[in-house]
Amino acid sequence: MKTQPTIRRLAIGVFLAATLGAHSLAATTFMSVEPIPNRDVVGQQALAAIRSTGYPNLELWSQRLLDDCSIVQNVIDVLTAHGAISTVNSGNTSFRVAAGGFETVTSPSFVATVRDSGNDQVSEADVDVLSNALGYVLNQGATAHFSPDNAKAYQFSLDYAVVTFAGTLTGLEAKAFFDFLGTVDFALWGGQLAGFTQIDFEDSPTNNSMLFLKPAATKRRFIDGLSTAAASPTFGATYVPLNNHGEPTTALAGIAFPGNDWLAFPDGDQYLTNLNNPSPQLLAALASLRQLHLQAVADLLEAIGRRKVNQFLNHQFSCPTP
Repeated sequence: MKTQPTIRRLAIGVFLAATLGAHSLAATTFMSVEPIPNRDVVGQQALAAIRSTGYPNLELWSQRLLDDCSIVQNVIDVLTAHGAISTVNSGNTSFRVAAGGFETVTSPSFVATVRDSGNDQVSEADVDVLSNALGYVLNQGATAHFSPDNAKAYQFSLDYAVVTFAGTLTGLEAKAFFDFLGTVDFALWGGQLAGFTQIDFEDSPTNNSMLFLKPAATKRRFIDGLSTAAASPTFGATYVPLNNHGEPTTALAGIAFPGNDWLAFPDGDQYLTNLNNPSPQLLAALASLRQLHLQAVADLLEAIGRRKVNQFLNHQFSCPTP
């Protein structure tokens, strides 16, 4: 899920953040970072043009950045090479393009599944560093990482529920359910902090679940609206968790929303200060990757302006180079 800096400040004001621990994660953490840049970086007109191209095109663009350009892996490699992280590897962390929603808008996101495997565990500190570095490189107002298995992980705990669908869930189908949820209760779609992340809940190979964090609505309203939408015959989805009486309830996830106010901190200082005393060499490497992302955004905008988005994405796309 993506949050604007002002929303992030409200969230942090509501929840008193504890100091991030360095102990290892338990089980699974998810991370969500959008490749679509923040409005305060590119401007409202550019952001509107990007969103106007539609979810399928943005999904394909995101997939190109992830697979062809290795935009996420490059960040991991740079952080590892400079000693900023040490426990993230291909055996415990994987990224895919999946849907993420926030306050009426569904966008493709880079969603990570960080899963402990025996002694191959990822530290909370490394997750936090990676989340901040990706937010910086991808020019985000904020990112999110959360552990449904550990309510004490990260900065604070928050109620969540999961809606799971039969078979494979596409990004467009996730968007359709999120939009339908708005007809059941607007507060769970367009209200403050309303949103979801598409995940592979409980090791599902089809990525067919949507995890909703409780927005700025009451817990009862959150449960009633989401469970009602899930029970619609249009979707035939399954709601979890249930209490001992088989009734919908919530569970607690440990969560954090790293972010940067790009108007107040145009150099991304709020992200960079969370990288555990980064070296000048690391900062320069991340700044270079950030410029590559901005060039990718500029190339997309040029194609939009020429009304050649499909041709660009399918036949003319190339990764930006330094």
